[in-house]
Amino acid sequence: MPEDVLPVQSRRVERVKRAQTMQHVIAALLLGQAAIGHLRAPHPELVLPILELAASAALIVSAIREQVRHARGFAHEKVAWLEIAGAAMAFVEAIQRLYEPHHLSFRILSFIPPVLLLLFGVFDIRLRSIRYLKVDDHGFAIRLRLLFPKKQVKWEHVRGFRIAENKVAFALHNGSTKTISLRDVKERERAMRWLADHLNRREIPELPAT
Repeated sequence: MPEDVLPVQSRRVERVKRAQTMQHVIAALLLGQAAIGHLRAPHPELVLPILELAASAALIVSAIREQVRHARGFAHEKVAWLEIAGAAMAFVEAIQRLYEPHHLSFRILSFIPPVLLLLFGVFDIRLRSIRYLKVDDHGFAIRLRLLFPKKQVKWEHVRGFRIAENKVAFALHNGSTKTISLRDVKERERAMRWLADHLNRREIPELPAT
């Protein structure tokens, strides 16, 4: 049978992103407030406050846009505009530190977070594709965390399976059981149906509940 890959999303990552979005919005509001304060100062420098206002507005608009797209069930875009807007705001904050009495090393380090955030935004679609469930002629594999190895089991070792609650348990020929959790999969029910269908097509028996 040909290889089949099911891209999935991580519940944990979604929770982290929601928290980060809230933090970004709060930071954007504070940045906008600071920009207004700079513009009201006597003989204000116009460039930096304008950049601050632009970055603040871009991030707030991006956050609202992402929430609307998510609520309407639209597909993910090729780039993460919210992260890119957050990177723009972080760049403005880093530029602001150039006018403050900081050590050179601190000024350089201030540009690292926005660069990383920009890279995450540009390569968002590729990062999402790293989380998947996969079946092929060798076995089943799942990967949900970017910095952790994938979990897998080979068909030649499997004598049966059992899907219960948030996990799938593979009974192996050596008498042991290999359990793989699907708790973190956002599309958990769909993923379970997809996996059960593949296991049935490969004529791997479903074991009764214990």
